[in-house]
Amino acid sequence: MLKILFVDDQPSVLEDTQRATEDMRHQWDMTFVTSADEAMELLDREAFDVVVSDMRMPGTDGAELLFLVRNCSPSTARIILSGCDEDEMIFRSTRVAHQFLTKPCDVDMLKSAIAEIRAAQGRVSSEEIRALIGRVDQLPALGEVYQRLVRAIEAEESSARLAEIVCEDVALTAEILRLLNSAFFGLARRVESVEQAIGLLGTDVLRAIVAGYSVFSQPGSLVVDADVVSRRSQQVAALARHAHRILTGASRSELADVYLAGMLHEVGALVLGSIEGMDPVDARGVLNSNDNTVERLAFGVDRFAVSSYLLGLWAFSSEVIQAVASLSGRVEPPMTSMGWSLAVARHIIVNNLAEELEEVDADAIEALIRSVDEQLLAAAPPTPLPDPETSVSGALI
Repeated sequence: MLKILFVDDQPSVLEDTQRATEDMRHQWDMTFVTSADEAMELLDREAFDVVVSDMRMPGTDGAELLFLVRNCSPSTARIILSGCDEDEMIFRSTRVAHQFLTKPCDVDMLKSAIAEIRAAQGRVSSEEIRALIGRVDQLPALGEVYQRLVRAIEAEESSARLAEIVCEDVALTAEILRLLNSAFFGLARRVESVEQAIGLLGTDVLRAIVAGYSVFSQPGSLVVDADVVSRRSQQVAALARHAHRILTGASRSELADVYLAGMLHEVGALVLGSIEGMDPVDARGVLNSNDNTVERLAFGVDRFAVSSYLLGLWAFSSEVIQAVASLSGRVEPPMTSMGWSLAVARHIIVNNLAEELEEVDADAIEALIRSVDEQLLAAAPPTPLPDPETSVSGALI
């Protein structure tokens, strides 16, 4: 049974939450407290799988509480509820919360978020490894611009307003235009503005780019070169989107999902590179090997499992999580078509099969994608997956 601690200084809110979640009492063991002090007293005595805290509370607020939770119980998933629109509040909470939900929170949304967290925790079943991940001081977070963008999208604000939010960050704007105008992204014409990009590709692709930018632009460990990982992830994302369109003729929303999976499939490398207790030289060698079997031997888990764990905590779709998780070769059910497109793209990038990829014309890129797809299909078809120890993805990476 999942143990959940709800914290809110308003008893009436807790009572409403308790009534609304009554149908979950056979699956959730719920505790309700009205202050951060009470919450910490409980956490000193017992373990909780999830803490759900209000942001605005007298004394110790939600962000401060979740910071304390991270330190004393790092394997616990952390959700913040906030009804405020203050950017500083949002920014503070993104550093410690796995999920940010607006208040008042729809109960079905809360149930869905907790269900995703439970599934994510199942993918990294070792509590010790989850604790190691949770202790990382600079755990990658979906930053303030991302949170503001998502809130604006949910409010159905105009493309002009969404572009305005993004363009407040000049470096991010330049990154978006650079990515979209690379040849292997597959666009028929040049993108001149963020608003034009939204019209061509939709908000989902914009969210994916901002998500990738936010997690890789944060201060990171010296063990992993975040710029190198970020650039490789961007290349894999763009190529996976292009490959998925060519190989499956997928819809725009599915292309956005495979792009997001590519942007964030290596975020786990930042986490593994920040875990204390391993010699930095050894850790650097392991993470630069691009061999997930070596990573599992060194850390007990590989970057793709960690990435899928974080994506689950961040409540991304199961299709995106499954595609990333399949790269570790330890996932059921069998690899999806989205996972296969991601694996094809990663194989091309990691093996330097198109070193000047951004300068290659679209026909050459398509020919390369089809050639690699045929080679890998001949070696081992993507469905069903072979035994986890000798998986398709293990052979590719």
